[in-house]
Amino acid sequence: MERILVTGATTPLGRHLVRRLIREPGVQYVVGAEPRASTEWIEGLELIEFPSDARELADLLRDEATDTILHCGMAPGRSGGRAWARAADVVGTMRLCAAAAQSGLPVRSLVLASDTSVYPAAPYAPLRWRETDAPVPDGTEPAASLLEAEDYARDAAARAPHLNVAILRLAELTGAGLRGPLSDALAQPLRPAPIGYDPAVQWLHADDAVDALAFAARLELAGVYNVASAGVLRWREALAGGSSVPVLPVEAGFAGPWLRRLGVPHVPAGAGSLLRFGRAVDTAKLCDAGWTPKADQRACAAAASSEAPEQGTATSRAARPGR
Repeated sequence: MERILVTGATTPLGRHLVRRLIREPGVQYVVGAEPRASTEWIEGLELIEFPSDARELADLLRDEATDTILHCGMAPGRSGGRAWARAADVVGTMRLCAAAAQSGLPVRSLVLASDTSVYPAAPYAPLRWRETDAPVPDGTEPAASLLEAEDYARDAAARAPHLNVAILRLAELTGAGLRGPLSDALAQPLRPAPIGYDPAVQWLHADDAVDALAFAARLELAGVYNVASAGVLRWREALAGGSSVPVLPVEAGFAGPWLRRLGVPHVPAGAGSLLRFGRAVDTAKLCDAGWTPKADQRACAAAASSEAPEQGTATSRAARPGR
């Protein structure tokens, strides 16, 4: 892991990861690729426009002698953006995987930040999902598009035996201003306690997410890995220490922002099935590979309760320094 390309580098998760990679021993060069040309600048990072053609991208990887790719722009729900429910970037992932799998390139490791929402929050779900469990699409566009994007990564691994492809399915992010539907529920002054339900919930602290991505790239892991901070919480445990109000387990939808302004406890968009049936994943596979989370679920819940969303994306500069 010496010369690295990071997609989604200007998202909250991407910036957090780039800052970590720049400090990694042995890393010579980090470049960020974004879908559109940008005037933003992150210290220590060159930011380029993501080529629109796989052949152009392959030429870029060859010219830059890139040996590691971290694809943080695939799953909006795990990039740290507020639009967490958008579909995955299937086309961009297809293009990236096609380029990385070409013969004669120096790329050895491709790590994709995917999303545990590929596992349905449903009454038939196991207590903890394992990587060997075949998720059944629940009909929602984000989950279906994530699975489609992951398929392109698997195809790349099958076509290019020299390429180590790791798919990291990240739990909901918290810490460092990163949020999701569970965090939005927990951050309300009066927290919603769905009547008749006490689901198992799980977060991934931002520091653990960055550690896991860097770990997978450094060890050139291959395969699918679930990633979450240590343990599992019941929602009632996550509510401890704050005021909660019983509510119907129905999402507020478009009324959510108005209810938030009024201080009315509600189930945020995207949290309905999670606050009824929950979702938890088994992380033993990644831990067996040598990764250890630093945060536990109580620390994650505390971060979700106290932190506001991170504002902005990156410092804007008229010009970027050269390589």
